[in-house]
Amino acid sequence: MLWPEWENKAACSALVINNRASGEKNPVDHSSRLQSAWASFRNRRRSRELSDVTSRLIREADTGALQRAGMVRVVVAGIMLVSVLLVTYGVDIANPMAIKQIAAAELTLALFGVSGWTSAWLASKRIAVEQLPVFTAVIDALLVLGNLGYSHWGLGIPGGLFAVFPVTWVVPITLAAVAIHYQPRLQIMVALIYVAGLSFLAFGGETLSPAERREDLSQINAVFSDQANLVRVAMILSLALILILVARQGRVLLERAVRETTLRVSLTRYLPRELAPVLTEQAFASLRQGRRAHVTVMFVDMRASTSFGETMDPGQLAVFITSFRRRVLRAASRHGGVIDKFTGDGALILFGVPGKGDDDAKRALACGRTLLQLIQRWNVKRQFDPPVRVGIGIHSGEVFCGVVGDESRLEFTVVGETVNIASRIEQATKSADCELLASVETVQEAGEEDLWEEVAHEPLPGVTRNVVLMKPIQASSVFFVS
Repeated sequence: MLWPEWENKAACSALVINNRASGEKNPVDHSSRLQSAWASFRNRRRSRELSDVTSRLIREADTGALQRAGMVRVVVAGIMLVSVLLVTYGVDIANPMAIKQIAAAELTLALFGVSGWTSAWLASKRIAVEQLPVFTAVIDALLVLGNLGYSHWGLGIPGGLFAVFPVTWVVPITLAAVAIHYQPRLQIMVALIYVAGLSFLAFGGETLSPAERREDLSQINAVFSDQANLVRVAMILSLALILILVARQGRVLLERAVRETTLRVSLTRYLPRELAPVLTEQAFASLRQGRRAHVTVMFVDMRASTSFGETMDPGQLAVFITSFRRRVLRAASRHGGVIDKFTGDGALILFGVPGKGDDDAKRALACGRTLLQLIQRWNVKRQFDPPVRVGIGIHSGEVFCGVVGDESRLEFTVVGETVNIASRIEQATKSADCELLASVETVQEAGEEDLWEEVAHEPLPGVTRNVVLMKPIQASSVFFVS
């Protein structure tokens, strides 16, 4: 499950929307300042965790790129090695220098293939994924420059003639292989290695006169033979294959990004807004199939809202309901709740969707307390008469969770006995004269038995089994009569 990351992203997105929508400020005291500072710290922490989600997705893409890049190195090394073997097969080579160059080329290509296979294997095992692109790119550059260095210092061929040797053509091939990783800084680093190495070979020794250059070229005219040119053609083919792979990979990433963006635009029409931005295509497919999950359900309802509707004109009532919902959003976002839906002056909030967390019940209870505090401050600020009152019911259990309906009308929903019990608990707050009630199952899951006490109540209507209800000890909520 990826719930912790999704939870944090949902919370941050809802908080951002909430802050933008609200032009109000709560009464400022030392307590609220500390709470605001702590909330800001947690939001910054959640933002860092969001970057962790992005990093995880990038690492998955990098792992696939590493495997493909490794196999490309194996294929390219095989093509060029076979080409060298074919052009030298049955040919009587008497020049000792040519024999040594061919042996050095075969060894270089073999090591090139081994390096590619090793990186692909390590990537498949998720070993050193972040370091492998740098490691393989540097190894490739050292192999190519090492081969040219051997020709220069080992065989005595002037470094200024490096361009005539077929191994030089491996440079653009390795640069193209690095492009598979889509890491500009790595590309720059490898380019600088080649520029520095080739510059040292070309300009590090004595400058040859035209006559000396002609004499040296006459001694290595075999590098312009048909066999050598055939190897060069094979290198061009290898380069083309790598660039095709890079283009294809870029196209796949573009199509995936467009598909994900289109999916999110569609999801925002019927999914809770906290979920739509964080669901992947696979996660949405799971919700579309539906599943059973253990969640904590919170029902919130405003008491005596009819009286407010009778005393306010439509414009004022719209602002009033919007302000109430804004506070529900603020409480839910602060504790990672997902608002499934608003129903007039009420709301259904879920904890544990799309994935279960160890502290779902604890966060739900904290959300209820936070909402009561926000409503109390709102009453102090606006001097409502009568004051705004709410009822909050919380219960934990198994529900069906998923997206239902046909393509013309899809809807995210949770159904089951747990949802029904949570709704009945919220209604029981009226008879219990307490704004916040929770089932004993939720309190036990949260580990807060010492902070709650049992409430005597009538059997919950429509619920066949006995449900033990709890209310906060020394509750700061205001008692009321509906």
